[in-house]
Amino acid sequence: MNFFSRLKIKNLKLNKSKGFTLIEVLVSVFIFMMVIVVVSQVYIAVLRTERVAYALLNGENNIRNNLEIIARSIRVGKDFTVFDDNTKISFEYFSEGRWEKMEYRFNENEKNLEKLVDEIYYLPLFGPQVNINYSRFYVQDSGPSSQKTIIIVLEASTEVNDQEYFFNVQTSITPRSLMLE
Repeated sequence: MNFFSRLKIKNLKLNKSKGFTLIEVLVSVFIFMMVIVVVSQVYIAVLRTERVAYALLNGENNIRNNLEIIARSIRVGKDFTVFDDNTKISFEYFSEGRWEKMEYRFNENEKNLEKLVDEIYYLPLFGPQVNINYSRFYVQDSGPSSQKTIIIVLEASTEVNDQEYFFNVQTSITPRSLMLE
């Protein structure tokens, strides 16, 4: 066999294509696209869940921080009185070396708890992302030789992606000063 005939045989063997057919390429592209769609849907769901979680966390922090503000003033307070079906509490609290009047009330129309400022006007405590749907103050007194306990009950809600989430909170605070009569 001469050199040229061997070269022809080699060329014939090399010219046979080892590529993919059109159907194989289409099937692989379809499978790839399906995987991308599934992965992107999972990613979008995770992002939505993360947004809801952050909004709920912010709402919970808002509630916790404001209840802590109320609790601090109650801890240094005395002469507690509740009014208006337990939706308002009034007391004296010690601040900067003197006793001052403090008042918190539930404003049902505004869906917020409000604090009396300078004995003139009420300032809302909670941000616009949190609605206070229900709030009550209770003064628990077991007798003349016992410490008073103030109980705050709240139902709050926040809306995320057109869905409302509810928080039910109850806390009790005992004033630091022992006011035995």
